[in-house]
Amino acid sequence: MPSVRETAVVALSGGADSVALTDAMADLAHEAGFRLVAAHLDHGLRANSGDDVAFCSGICERLGVALRTARADVRGRARRDKCGTEEAARLERYAFLRGVKRDVGAAVIAVAHTRDDQAETFLMRLLRGAGSRGLAAMRARAGDVIRPLLAVSREQVLDHLRLRGLSWREDATNADPAFVRNRVRHELLPYLEERFNPRVRAALARSAGLLAEEADTLEGLAEALVAGGRQQEGSIVLSREALAAAPRAVASAAVRRAVESTGGLRAVSKLHVDTMLALIHSPDPSRRRLPLPGGREAVFSYREVAVGPRGDDGQTPSLRRVAPRQEARP
Repeated sequence: MPSVRETAVVALSGGADSVALTDAMADLAHEAGFRLVAAHLDHGLRANSGDDVAFCSGICERLGVALRTARADVRGRARRDKCGTEEAARLERYAFLRGVKRDVGAAVIAVAHTRDDQAETFLMRLLRGAGSRGLAAMRARAGDVIRPLLAVSREQVLDHLRLRGLSWREDATNADPAFVRNRVRHELLPYLEERFNPRVRAALARSAGLLAEEADTLEGLAEALVAGGRQQEGSIVLSREALAAAPRAVASAAVRRAVESTGGLRAVSKLHVDTMLALIHSPDPSRRRLPLPGGREAVFSYREVAVGPRGDDGQTPSLRRVAPRQEARP
């Protein structure tokens, strides 16, 4: 939480979780002496979304909290970025929140994810085949984002609102089965609770916490490998010998970190990482070049592999052509 005389931004959608968080943080701000600013983004996805703005304004007036608002074109963002509506909404939301944070000079952004949200995120990523880093799901703190309610159940949130006499808005899109999260929330989790474990939400959130600890250890070892490399003309150059000698999980994490730091992991698949590892372990991959998403490539020499911007000589082969045969893998 912020210190005395600092400022915090709280994301206020008008839903139950965000209203409870804003209420709790308003009390804490008064007691601890920090400034609280609420931020509400109208995603423009519903005809009556303007009513949410008026509702949030009323809540903030009651709590004595300043409010910043804006409207986003989520569907336009989805078209431009060629992504789903949920992802576009998330990108617009965090861009807005960080803009408010910058404008008011805040130290942190508080968002209202609960233990139930954590369980849903864990299941969604499990169904996509994520590793420990993805299954670690959401963190109580990630950079400038804090999640004070991450260990709190949604039932506890509703109990708090009833006790305080606070109302909230129900977003009709939260019941739309077109969204994967809604199907997980309304179909899969209730089924698991009824047929397997009535406390499955707590169990999944606990698993996410355990995997977060393991992922942090793995990432620390991977970071040490990357730190042992060097930077050259926008590329990260790593030692093939060090990567080959490391446990596969550590080497895989180091490769992902190198790719991420040169342009992010969007569209980077397990196949890209596995192919890089196979080339690292091959007898002599000199002059082999592996194209990577985002106009990048991995260039191999006898002793090193460089990850960075793709060259302009037009010689980069396709992923299928460069991928070594399965027996080349350790």
